Amino acid sequence: MKKSIILLLLIVVLAVVPAMAVDNGAGRSKLGTILGKGVFVTYGIPMGEATELNVFAGTDWNINYIDVGANLLFKLVDVDIEGETFPLSLGPQANVRIPFNDNKNFGMGILADLRWEYTFSFPLNLFIEIGLGLDLDFGNTVDLGFGWEGGLGVRYVF
Repeated sequence: MKKSIILLLLIVVLAVVPAMAVDNGAGRSKLGTILGKGVFVTYGIPMGEATELNVFAGTDWNINYIDVGANLLFKLVDVDIEGETFPLSLGPQANVRIPFNDNKNFGMGILADLRWEYTFSFPLNLFIEIGLGLDLDFGNTVDLGFGWEGGLGVRYVF
């Protein structure tokens, strides 16, 4: 229920706040961490002013598997709040889950990732993101289900 409310609020913000402003982090690489469904290291590679490729690797809190993947985010809008810029981006994400033990199966996710971020005037970027989509679990059979990734992140801006 809480996830639905957060997603709805992000969509409402996107629909009612078409303000544009300058982004301190556009066109610059970013390296940091995401805490959410697990602990991840992420690296953002600029692909133009409005596009960013992110690669990540991490594990769940119980260290059952390693999860590696990437997303390609396209800036939808710069949300202007009291003269500060908060870019909102959306794009596809794919990840692969490789288990460490017999409790988990090999799997992969195909998601739509939504990120809302802020870059300070000094080299620090904060963001919140959520990816919703499909999760494939390759056990004795292939199971298709709901998949999600997300969390809060902090990155150093190069």
